[in-house]
Amino acid sequence: MTNSTPPTPPIEAHSPTDTSDDYSSIDYRPAAVIRWGLPQFAIGLGLFVGIIVAVNLLSLFLPTWAQSPLLFAAIIIGYGALFLTALRAARSRGSGSLAEDFGLRFRPVDLAIGLGVGIAAKIVGFIVAIPLLRLTGGAPASNVPVQSELLWIILNTVVATALVAPLVEELFFRGLLLRAIRNGILRGRASRPRTAQPSAARARGALLTSVLISSVAFMALHLYQARDLATLVVLGSATLILGLANAALATRTGRLGPGIVAHMVFNGVALVGFFTTR
Repeated sequence: MTNSTPPTPPIEAHSPTDTSDDYSSIDYRPAAVIRWGLPQFAIGLGLFVGIIVAVNLLSLFLPTWAQSPLLFAAIIIGYGALFLTALRAARSRGSGSLAEDFGLRFRPVDLAIGLGVGIAAKIVGFIVAIPLLRLTGGAPASNVPVQSELLWIILNTVVATALVAPLVEELFFRGLLLRAIRNGILRGRASRPRTAQPSAARARGALLTSVLISSVAFMALHLYQARDLATLVVLGSATLILGLANAALATRTGRLGPGIVAHMVFNGVALVGFFTTR
């Protein structure tokens, strides 16, 4: 009689109930291949701010007819810098995929989710703005760029506000920044990385901290567009509300699709208001 050792079954990389690679799960843990983080966000933000400052300085020396082309160039270069920063982070310090690294995915249901959240965020922003405006005693101005020619109205106002900004800003803030903060808290400092599984309290803290900080950063990026206190207060509260809503969406679904649609709806409603009051 011959003794034989039965073959060892292959070890599964993940059990059927393992949710460590699911961003929407409280048990999420960043994959080892993900090595991007807050430094990449800082680089992109620095490039964007530098471009905005340079464009504003250059506009002081250009004639009126050149202002609209300059604004279009600023939109392409500025948002291009944010997009390329995220793309570079994924390719050089991540999986190489914007979908895998940042959740840049869409599903048909995202249209309905985004529509509902975008309208709800706009309504909540309007309600919150009423008492704030009473405190400031002023009337807010629109942050939508005013253009006189049809070409620049389409490019600088409609396309930039309703299409380009929602896509790129969601990728940069709810993709790169949101996940960088959560990953960093779960992993710990590079000099003292955590090898043990984070506690449930730390996992919840990482989730909430990433939602709050990314939303405040998103709000802060828009405040340079305000020209007076009333606009600063209304714009700040509105963008904070949208940021919180979309950060919650990105965390809950693990996708940027719903937030991108919500952002488009949110900005689209602002555009409708802008054009109907001109």
